[in-house]
Amino acid sequence: MKKLLASTAVALIALSGTASAQSVLERVLGQIDNSTNLAQVNGTFANIAENIGGAGLQTIYVNDSSDLVLTADEYNAGLSTAGDAAVAALDFDVKAQPDINNYPLTADGLTAYEADAAEYAAFVSAAATARSEAESDYAELYTENTVAVAGLAGVNGSITNIVDGITAATQTALAGTGVSAIEWDMPTLDFGDMATTALGAVNTGEITLGVNASVDEAKTSSTQAVSTAMNQIGGSADTGALVLNIASNMTGINGSITNTMTEVNGTVGNLSTTALGAVNTGTIISGVNSAVQGIVGVSGANVASN
Repeated sequence: MKKLLASTAVALIALSGTASAQSVLERVLGQIDNSTNLAQVNGTFANIAENIGGAGLQTIYVNDSSDLVLTADEYNAGLSTAGDAAVAALDFDVKAQPDINNYPLTADGLTAYEADAAEYAAFVSAAATARSEAESDYAELYTENTVAVAGLAGVNGSITNIVDGITAATQTALAGTGVSAIEWDMPTLDFGDMATTALGAVNTGEITLGVNASVDEAKTSSTQAVSTAMNQIGGSADTGALVLNIASNMTGINGSITNTMTEVNGTVGNLSTTALGAVNTGTIISGVNSAVQGIVGVSGANVASN
């Protein structure tokens, strides 16, 4: 029996890390082929919690000349890099918005400011054209495709808060006879406590195995012969018995908390998140008050895989 349970445990470990459309039980049974010292399976005890997850669509970009494959994030990063390089290569002395407060309050100062402002405007126009052309040239190198990826449709218990406050300038300076400023008060948001729990597969079941007993009796008027046999289920090397207690997760688990605040005053309370892929706290009881040991023991198969 020790050989039977040990070989079953090895099969479970090998299978737990491989994504498959089959269930855990189907894959384990596929390994049982009446091999040496293993009788045909005549008893199966399964206690399974399993989360495989469905396939999700993902956009990829394939380079037509080198077959390089990029994810959407990698492709967008490449576009941005190509555009930034094209803008940096432009030959302009003024590449930042000039501030009139940095110029002397004289006629010559105003003339210099207007000249720099005009060059900056020309730079903005040229930068837009250069970036557009560079990104177009980069995009022509790739072909967009949509593929199905197993496991993307996972368990999502995430919390996301995105708050945008002031998106325009908070003040406006007018040159001439005087200076006027417009100011808006930034909103204040106080987030309370946030907690999320994402569970993939949880098994808290219990398997209890009994005993097989047989009694043969022969009796005459003066004598009696009794033969009694008692075998524990799964306790004999030539008895086929498969005992499973499994929690298996083959998809993504997202229990993240994301808070993004822009131009906002505020506070965030306590954050608590728990993400569990596969949890198995079940038990296998063999015989009378005798617990089968775990995967690290001499015998038994009690597996949690993620």
